[in-house]
Amino acid sequence: MKHVLLAFVLLNTLDSYSQNLTGSVSGTITGEGEVLPFASVLLLKTSNSVVADSNGHFEMNNVAEGRYQMRIGYVGYENFQTEIDVVFGINVLVKAELVPLTSKLKEIVVTGTLKEVSKLQSVTPVDVYTSGYFLRNPSPTLHEILSNINGVFPDIDNGVSNTTDVQINGLEGNYTMFLIDGVPAMNALAGNYALNSLPVAMIDRIEILKGASSTLYGSEAIAGVINIKTKNPATGPRFSLNTYFDSKLAANIDLTACAKMKKVNALFAFSGAASNYRWDIDGNKFIDLPLTNRANFYNKWSFVRPENRIANIYARYLFEDRFGGEMNLASKDRGSDTLYGEAITTHQWQAGFQYQFKAADKWLWLADYSEHRQKAYYGANYFKGIQRTGFAQLTWNKKVDAQNELLIGASYRLNYYSDNTGLSADTNTGGRFNHIGGVFMEDEISIARLHKLLLGVRFDYSTRSGPVFTPRVSYKWNSKDENNVVRLGVGTGYRVPDLMNEGFGALNGSRKVVVAETLKPELTINANANYTRVQKLTGGILNIDASVFYTYFFNRIEPDYNEDPELIVYANNKNGAMASGFSIYADFTFSYPLKVGVGFTYTNVFEIEIDEDGEKEKEVPAHVPPLVANFYLSYTFPAPQLSLDWTGNLVSPMLLTAVPDDFRPTHSSWHTIQNIQLTKKFNNGLEIYLGIKNLFYFVQKEPILRPFDPFNKNVTVDNPNNYRFDTTYGFTSTEGIKGFVGLRYTLQ
Repeated sequence: MKHVLLAFVLLNTLDSYSQNLTGSVSGTITGEGEVLPFASVLLLKTSNSVVADSNGHFEMNNVAEGRYQMRIGYVGYENFQTEIDVVFGINVLVKAELVPLTSKLKEIVVTGTLKEVSKLQSVTPVDVYTSGYFLRNPSPTLHEILSNINGVFPDIDNGVSNTTDVQINGLEGNYTMFLIDGVPAMNALAGNYALNSLPVAMIDRIEILKGASSTLYGSEAIAGVINIKTKNPATGPRFSLNTYFDSKLAANIDLTACAKMKKVNALFAFSGAASNYRWDIDGNKFIDLPLTNRANFYNKWSFVRPENRIANIYARYLFEDRFGGEMNLASKDRGSDTLYGEAITTHQWQAGFQYQFKAADKWLWLADYSEHRQKAYYGANYFKGIQRTGFAQLTWNKKVDAQNELLIGASYRLNYYSDNTGLSADTNTGGRFNHIGGVFMEDEISIARLHKLLLGVRFDYSTRSGPVFTPRVSYKWNSKDENNVVRLGVGTGYRVPDLMNEGFGALNGSRKVVVAETLKPELTINANANYTRVQKLTGGILNIDASVFYTYFFNRIEPDYNEDPELIVYANNKNGAMASGFSIYADFTFSYPLKVGVGFTYTNVFEIEIDEDGEKEKEVPAHVPPLVANFYLSYTFPAPQLSLDWTGNLVSPMLLTAVPDDFRPTHSSWHTIQNIQLTKKFNNGLEIYLGIKNLFYFVQKEPILRPFDPFNKNVTVDNPNNYRFDTTYGFTSTEGIKGFVGLRYTLQ
């Protein structure tokens, strides 16, 4: 009995001693540089909780040794959560910077006005998507990343090689200007590969400006502008790794490293992808996804200068080998006339600089050179092309007085394109060279405290289009509490036709391209209205964004697939065309770790044609869905640091490029692509994630017509409708459902 009592005393003594092994936790809570008084501080799964004082300072004493999850909350801000280790006799210091739920309106954007302003103050509406947004649905390509953004619809143009474009508000990708840090480096032939070749690792954020922006950016900016902002070497992590592998045996790796020195900072980014297993889910004996090997390098140097003046130099190189076709076609048999394949080898490089002059006003000089070389086989047809683009731009930004801020600029772009098909030398397409010079000016006028007016004008001269004049007027009003913003805009746009930017149909092995006449510039008038509201609720913040848009074409260059099933015919259409519609998007950020977003865009796009009787009729373009909806849901389980992300879209039926008397439907069905992902975060910068893509297993049926006769050698055998091999019907991937697992590591 004495021994039992002694053991009991010892256990109680040890327990009492362990409870006395305590430490303390203290810190300061801030938000947007200001202290947050009376914020709540809690150690999860314990009774330890305090409230910060009026200076945002808190102290938590006599905390038992151990590892804890700390959560800090404040009304109007996202919860701050971190893991802490409490050690006997040590005070753990926590510096908590909370992010306001309305921070989206305070993001800095440059795309709308070519100068840095907050999203709230921008006269034109700009959507901003940071790299964190894309982690909800990790992907090796920009094309797939953009698939869950409202008003943006990535489309597949070719059922064999899976080349892509991106529609904005119902207008095809050739009406969208793609920029990298403000430089229009991707157009024509190179634009067909831009979405699948950019290293995701180099992207800091993406700014999307919907609506005509030719006043600032010239040709091609009719539907809008997608500006890819690369990471800043001075603020990026020292090292980051993102790699994953999916059940289709495709692998991807993204690496970035930042070197931070006294006078200069450098960013190094590498992206690599490999997919070399042949799948045939739809059973047509064609590879579902082209076999791909890709390597992309990006390097950026940012020089430290007084007053944060800009001085950057950068370079990028891409190699890609893409191979699709019949399942039993070997890579060495490219160009075969018995087994059909499309094999594309691409080399692409780009280099340039940005420099801000030492002056009282902001003078910014941009210069860039890019080159794209491609060798390809489309069936037995051999293609060899080269594209060179030189670009230079000088802008001057001047605050004239309290009411007026001027932006004046001049730009020059040289496009050179040559291939072995004769298209580049065709007088109907404008020949190999195209020089485009332009000058532009904008005046941003502060009419009153809550009102701004933007007046802009641009004059361009192109060797293909001649002189083009593009004005625009924009207006913005915001409420006193800045929770409501109204924007109105009217302007004109133009595009110089370039056959290599009219969609991938210009290069394929199933149809011949015919240019019926000299292609004239496309001219448009555009109008849009946008309303943004931030509603503060008890449980969080609701953001609402609604837009109405209208574009009228005085001339529209649209490929005609219906005149002859063997041809793609390009011609002017001066009867007019129209694109109009509206979009609504809302997201709710709860005070607890839940975020929900949903949106949809409706478009009505048609051309006006003259029928055989001389009557006008509306013709709807192919591959443009009238309705596209997107959604996401993200929830974080605090204690295990486990997050769940569910993303997806819903796409309405769209007209497809069916042939006469086609046995396949002329329209696609309603379909949805949904993805789900689980992410486990660790304290050392490591994250592990896994998930499923295309959760409901949507696969397009029969994207290729007569896949068993790709060279049309037997069109007279059991073929009463005279069907011919055709690859233009495909509109989405045929790979079906797939799982994935990945790892991310960040060293700050």
